[in-house]
Amino acid sequence: MSRTSPLTRELIGEFAGTFILIIFGTAAVAQMVVSGGDAGDWATLTWGWVAGLIMGIYVAGRLGAGHLNPVVTLAMAVYRKLPWRNVLPYTAAQTLGAFVAALVTRGVYNAGIVAVDPGLTSKSQTIFSTLPNHGVTTAFFDQVVGTALLVFVLFALLATLQGAASMLLPFMVGLLLLGIGFAWGTNAGYAINPARDFGPRLAEWITGYHSAWVTPDGTPYWWLPIVAPAIGALIGGGLYVLVIERFEVPAAQDEPVPAPTPESAEAGANADPRHPVNAADVVVPDQSKEASR
Repeated sequence: MSRTSPLTRELIGEFAGTFILIIFGTAAVAQMVVSGGDAGDWATLTWGWVAGLIMGIYVAGRLGAGHLNPVVTLAMAVYRKLPWRNVLPYTAAQTLGAFVAALVTRGVYNAGIVAVDPGLTSKSQTIFSTLPNHGVTTAFFDQVVGTALLVFVLFALLATLQGAASMLLPFMVGLLLLGIGFAWGTNAGYAINPARDFGPRLAEWITGYHSAWVTPDGTPYWWLPIVAPAIGALIGGGLYVLVIERFEVPAAQDEPVPAPTPESAEAGANADPRHPVNAADVVVPDQSKEASR
């Protein structure tokens, strides 16, 4: 372990954490699709993604950052001094983790998928990748807004949950995803993560989904969950810096005032209000005279 570079450990963590995120999320959707809704609905699949994100961050956090999302990595490089040399390796590890997880879900649920969708069409494609429900334009703005919210609130959580409270960060980020899913999910499936969409989309394409890159009407769509979240992440991070961060109280001024000791409290209670106790009032015995007695 001592010979493993910090970047290598972080990449392993990003791969493993994203794998956990995607395998929980895609399997939750698959369960709903192959059962015809008898074993799941919108709420259960949303909670499946939330569980995957929380557990994935905990897993990845053991080895590094735990971004699990290329546009979060991008925002951290732009606004939080993450080395730019880490951006592409992080993105590759996250996308690979998503790809492998989708292959596992595809294999485990293959019989059920083929039973409900023998032609491997858009009917079951959403197990793995997202599609627009109200047009490409609406989906684009939906992804910009959703990802901007993700990064804006994430920066606030990172600034707030320090020290021992940082252990709550994965849970709070999970609640953030839950809110986005319940509020913004219907337009485009709330991908808000290029690795989450592109990795599984590639997996479904190589396993028989010939229309994986387009919408049901043939419109190229694979690029949208990459470009729109990147724009949204930059907007969300920039707004946080502009609206919140520059008005924050410096950490030194924000520290709580220490509680008074019993001695200082007693001195304050007994002090003459016309002549407060200060350092000049304290008489320090002369130790040399005490020793000569």
